[in-house]
Amino acid sequence: MDPLTMALIAVFLLYWMIVSYLKQRGFWEKHNISTWGPVLMIRTTKGLDLMDKAARPKRFWRLFANIGIVLMFIGMIFMFALVLASDYALVQSFLDGNVMEPGKYNELKNIFLIPGVNDFIPFTWGLLALIITLVVHEFSHSILARAEGIRVKSMGILLAIIPIGGFAEPDEEELFGGEIDFEEKNKQSTQSIQSNQNPTEFNDMTASIEEIRAHEALMKQKENQKESQSQSDKDSNAKANKNSKPKVIATKTQRSRILSAGVMANFCVAFVAFILFFGPVLGGIASIGSIQVTGVDSNSPASIAGLSKDMVLVQINGQNITGSDSINASLQNVTPGDTVIVSAAYDRIITNYTIQTDPAAQNSNFAGIYIHSVNAGSPAESAGIIPEMTITQIDGVDIPGMNEFSQMLSEKNPGDTIVLTANSPDENGNVQPGDHGKEISVTLGQNPADASRTYIGISYSSGPLHIGLLGFSVGQFNAATYLDVLRELPSMLFGLDFSNLGDSLKLMLAAWIYVMALPFFGLAGEGFSGFSGSMMQFYAPVGWAEPLGIGIFWIANALFWIAWLNFYVGLFNCLPATPLDGGHVFRAMIQTAAEKFKMEEQKAARVSQKICGWLSIFIFLSFLFMFIWPYIGKYFLGLV
Repeated sequence: MDPLTMALIAVFLLYWMIVSYLKQRGFWEKHNISTWGPVLMIRTTKGLDLMDKAARPKRFWRLFANIGIVLMFIGMIFMFALVLASDYALVQSFLDGNVMEPGKYNELKNIFLIPGVNDFIPFTWGLLALIITLVVHEFSHSILARAEGIRVKSMGILLAIIPIGGFAEPDEEELFGGEIDFEEKNKQSTQSIQSNQNPTEFNDMTASIEEIRAHEALMKQKENQKESQSQSDKDSNAKANKNSKPKVIATKTQRSRILSAGVMANFCVAFVAFILFFGPVLGGIASIGSIQVTGVDSNSPASIAGLSKDMVLVQINGQNITGSDSINASLQNVTPGDTVIVSAAYDRIITNYTIQTDPAAQNSNFAGIYIHSVNAGSPAESAGIIPEMTITQIDGVDIPGMNEFSQMLSEKNPGDTIVLTANSPDENGNVQPGDHGKEISVTLGQNPADASRTYIGISYSSGPLHIGLLGFSVGQFNAATYLDVLRELPSMLFGLDFSNLGDSLKLMLAAWIYVMALPFFGLAGEGFSGFSGSMMQFYAPVGWAEPLGIGIFWIANALFWIAWLNFYVGLFNCLPATPLDGGHVFRAMIQTAAEKFKMEEQKAARVSQKICGWLSIFIFLSFLFMFIWPYIGKYFLGLV
């Protein structure tokens, strides 16, 4: 762990200790500040007048929320279908005897959308987007509450050393007062009736004259007490009504509008940010090249000339570099000892480097294959091959790329032993590009799908191309194609073709899922976190964005994460599970539907409450098993 991270953790722990100490001393309660772990909820009533003014166009906000109810219902179906699909995949994997290996996609820290903690969400842009998402969501609830006449008690910020969001507090009694706990009410009514009954019933047929007279006197006394109490209650209620306003209770429709407003606001912000990101912002960005330096051999001609990692190759000896073929073509007539001019860009500045090649070097290139994962129990695992290795040779023969590696394996038979030459990253995650690595003997197995074919058990892609004559390695990233695919996403999201409606809807659904998974899987399996780091080296601002310089990438990153987090949080809140907004709206929908089928109001409320409760438990367990199954699945399979 680096010193900066350790220092941040130490500061946060100290802050938490101070918060806990002041809580025990009653400091936060005295100043109307609530605590939730290390998070402070700082309330104020200032700004409520501004919220009232914002809520004045009531017809607009009600229309806004009515559209939100429709979108929430669509999002509810979409998210619940995803939950069912995940459950089906989990059950199917269990029946097939397969368990997905634990990885970064199901680590606990990556479940929550916490910037800087989640591996896929950058701290700066993620924090900015998260604050905007929470503020927009919470304040939309409050504006709709005021538009519907529901009181807002306070507003404020959430603080955890730094502000992490905002909140507004509608009066929960007014907002949820209509959701009566009918069971408790009936219980109280039953107890009241029982308390008013005599322990023994009076029978006037068998009672004596004295008992009848005593019973009549008792009943008259009770009647007088009841009339007196009734008059007292009337006087008390009249006095209370004179001095206070009647209590407002939101109807089911009003409550649904208020709860849908947060989701609708998130979707609106996501829509606007996505339009800006995919439209003018991406239109102001162009690719510089597609070949990037991934490593430079120490004391090599390239290192002496000044080439370094992350530079993007533009030309070699005046020939444009677009891929490995163009690299080979540019060096075809170069012999060891010749001078080579390499044009490379760093931070969008192109520089020419004159490289005097080593007379003893060889004009040969090899790429090898990069290992992404190794299957459990496979020949590769038994031989000691691990992820992030790069295999450069088979039986002493260089591997130019993926196709050649596959062809070499196809010429072998199950049971054959091959010698792979592979290198591993050092403690810093770097691989020496010119190092072929160590030799590993692997006995090939039988392919489960075809016993006549070989099986090694690895997932791989082409590794960096090592240019032996110059002493550095490069990797290819199709920057222009990547940018084009990003620009085409809006047409996939909204491109409904009525002439082929079925396939068009499937494509739209796949595109929406794709957008949700973009930070995790990207366009090529690597995840897209925006234009930052080494990826930013491939692009430069053009056209209207050229005067902004690096600022266009800041705008792009901010818009992308604001759009994505608002979209994701909005969809998640659509789930029909309490305490999410979707759960409360779903419960109101069920109760309304039951009442339309002539069901008594109390019974409809009980039925909707039970349905929503069981559905909430099902969704919670689905998410739980989704993330813990990779860790416990193999033990269950061992017991079956």
